[in-house]
Amino acid sequence: METYHDYVIKDGQFIGKFEEMYRKFDNPWTQVQQPNPYARQAGILHLQKYGIRSLLECGSGLGYYSDMIYRQTGIVPKGIDISHTAVENAKKLFPHLDSNVDVVQNLHNYRDCEAILFAEITWYILPDLNLLFREMLAHFAGKYFINNLVFYKGTQKYGTEYFNSLQEFIDYVPFKMLAYCEASTTEDSTIETSSIFRIEPK
Repeated sequence: METYHDYVIKDGQFIGKFEEMYRKFDNPWTQVQQPNPYARQAGILHLQKYGIRSLLECGSGLGYYSDMIYRQTGIVPKGIDISHTAVENAKKLFPHLDSNVDVVQNLHNYRDCEAILFAEITWYILPDLNLLFREMLAHFAGKYFINNLVFYKGTQKYGTEYFNSLQEFIDYVPFKMLAYCEASTTEDSTIETSSIFRIEPK
């Protein structure tokens, strides 16, 4: 039976048909229920600990995490997502938020934000990561980069040539590490992680 995963990564290959996915599936990644909230909550703790008051959320989807951030911090994230359908639905669900259709390659248009959050999109932009890090240094120096990312216990097939654990990701990022969190439960096949960096050379 076809699932939303078939439109994202399948058999170790990146598919990336996000617009088609959102048209066909109402709740990809179980965004509505938020069944594994550890990394999301850690991202909010990063915002609170470092006194961040404005945020660009890349991969904002249906807006549920943006709303969670808003309710706990008062920040209205500027959310961007590549899917028109996702953004249209987010605007209906959360009209008090700021959801927009855009791609992560346009980071420079949001240089007024104090922090950039990659909300579970890193696996989907691996070929552009180094370019995006250079863009961050050029336009967000001294600000913050937050990365929420899931790793798969012993079953990771895609992206392993880049990194295969939180520590390998931390080593890959060219910025100063500030804090990180990883969590899982005994029944989960995944490890949730959230890390925050200051955008300056190590």
